[in-house]
Amino acid sequence: MSEATNNLLPPAVSPQAITLARYMARKAVKTEWLTGLRIWDYEASELVKAAKSYLSEHPDLIEQAAETVRNDPRLRTLAERQARQRKANHP
Repeated sequence: MSEATNNLLPPAVSPQAITLARYMARKAVKTEWLTGLRIWDYEASELVKAAKSYLSEHPDLIEQAAETVRNDPRLRTLAERQARQRKANHP
């Protein structure tokens, strides 16, 4: 996780929420870009850079993603399982 993204995170945000927030940011950037060129006309690195920028400008996406993880039984179970594994591996 990059230092910039790390500074945006509220305490105890699950990796699933971070992944979901990054996905949501990429999706928003793609939607903005679709008004111009085709999406494959852009480099993947441009998309990642724009998504990181979008996420830093919209930190509410992290909270929204965390709420989604809390409310989705599958994602919540996965987050809980991984938290237990991290705790067991790093006492």
